[in-house]
Amino acid sequence: MIRQLLPLVGAAALSACATVPQSGGSADSSSDTLVDREASGALALFPILDREAGPDKNVVYSPAGVDQAFGLLRLGASGDTAAQLDAILPAPRSADYLRTDKDDVEVRIANALFLSDDFRFRESYLVSAKRRYDATAQAIDVAKPDASAKQINSWADKATEGLIPEVISPSAITPDLVAVLANALYFDGKWQQKLLHGSTRDFLYGDGSERLFKFVGDVQEQKLVETGGLTALRLPYRNTRYAMDIIVPSKRGVMGTAPQTDRIESMGKALDAATPRPVDIAIPQFEVEYDTGLVPTLQALGLTLPFQKDRADLSAMVEPGQTPVWVSDVRHLTKLQVFDEGTRAAAVTTVSIITTGSRIYRVKPVPFVVDQPFVIVIRDLQEGEVLFIGRIADPQEFTPEVEPY
Repeated sequence: MIRQLLPLVGAAALSACATVPQSGGSADSSSDTLVDREASGALALFPILDREAGPDKNVVYSPAGVDQAFGLLRLGASGDTAAQLDAILPAPRSADYLRTDKDDVEVRIANALFLSDDFRFRESYLVSAKRRYDATAQAIDVAKPDASAKQINSWADKATEGLIPEVISPSAITPDLVAVLANALYFDGKWQQKLLHGSTRDFLYGDGSERLFKFVGDVQEQKLVETGGLTALRLPYRNTRYAMDIIVPSKRGVMGTAPQTDRIESMGKALDAATPRPVDIAIPQFEVEYDTGLVPTLQALGLTLPFQKDRADLSAMVEPGQTPVWVSDVRHLTKLQVFDEGTRAAAVTTVSIITTGSRIYRVKPVPFVVDQPFVIVIRDLQEGEVLFIGRIADPQEFTPEVEPY
């Protein structure tokens, strides 16, 4: 049964069309890197999200994951909507360039299209989503919200190795839901040099309070730069294509907001060129979770057309002659764990579319103690992509469950 919708603005006639397969089956491009477009793309969301969070709340998200999810949306957009997406969230490359499973670092990218079984989608869209983003298409029955939510959540749980088991509630599966475009990004990396369990010490939280917290660290030869009142450390993973940059104010204090994105990227380039030196590292062992709606943030960047029912043009996604569709919600959930052996992190983005060891050094090591709010950036150094970025003001203690180092 085709549900009754408003006329689709700007829909063009096309002979190729399809209904979504009933089981998980499915129906080239910019080479820009994030460094090349640091003033745009999903990384531009960080300053807005950071200000919204305030000094005492965490913000951690995946620019690479948001880019992938909106790549799926861009394939279905036409006209002014497509042009606006191109200007604000340029389409990323395929998922393959980010994936790796080498030298104790695993990066997984999963894309999926959860499509209402009573709405018809263009064959060309399904094929393009599969070819470019390896997106699987699955039918959902919006008349069965519990089952549909379970289907989407099971996909997210599997794609993130259990870090993010739930991304949508049955109440979000409404009769006017047409599709949920989803991306999951999973990162699991071991440090090039394992950190040791350290002592408990005070951590200065974003609200100005201090509480005891568990730290890990060691004296290691690592890259460290100090400039303009900020100190940054780079911790490489065993696969040195990847690293985590940690940035703290050189003078201990509450971090009201993170440094501007161009400043963070500038410090990343300074770390690229730095020479390793002895550093006495002390960082908290922590985990954080983050869940936010991105529509207001995207609108603040100037991306407005996909969210307007009378102006959104997603005619490259749906079969002509149907009622209009537009984006009703964009959710982004992340979980980040940093501990002695490495890092685990995951992010899921959903776009909902509706209708209506001891060492001795001769040189005295430079202390790097992260006992205050700080910024983290997990980088793909080869591709220039930021996988995760965040400001940590309220870390939560946890005990990792990982295999022996």
